[in-house]
Amino acid sequence: MPKLSPRDAVRLYQVSRATLTKALSDGKISAEKNDAGHWQIDPAELARVYAPRAPQKAVSRASPDQVSRDEPGQRAGLDAADLAARLARAEAALDAERAKVDLLQRNLDDLRRMLPPPDAKPRRWWPW
Repeated sequence: MPKLSPRDAVRLYQVSRATLTKALSDGKISAEKNDAGHWQIDPAELARVYAPRAPQKAVSRASPDQVSRDEPGQRAGLDAADLAARLARAEAALDAERAKVDLLQRNLDDLRRMLPPPDAKPRRWWPW
């Protein structure tokens, strides 16, 4: 396999150029300089130090309105039955919480009715 330039190594192994240059100068990666003074790095040497990484997917800059809607449920990987089941569970949980709130409100009203009326404001010793 042909030797790689630092630019190709950065692209294939997705490390920064500064990191690669520092590894070359520190001796972590052995490489040769050609007649022009450019580094020539053996891919096996790079693989020893850095794991090769798959290129990342390009980020789509389309707005949500422009996203393709060919396959329903494609984004979340859910079908209609799963969504219906999740909705039913969420509605049941909401009904249970509403029942709890009603029960607690009734208990609070009962406790307020059982409280004695507030005491009359004490009179002052001097009336001025």
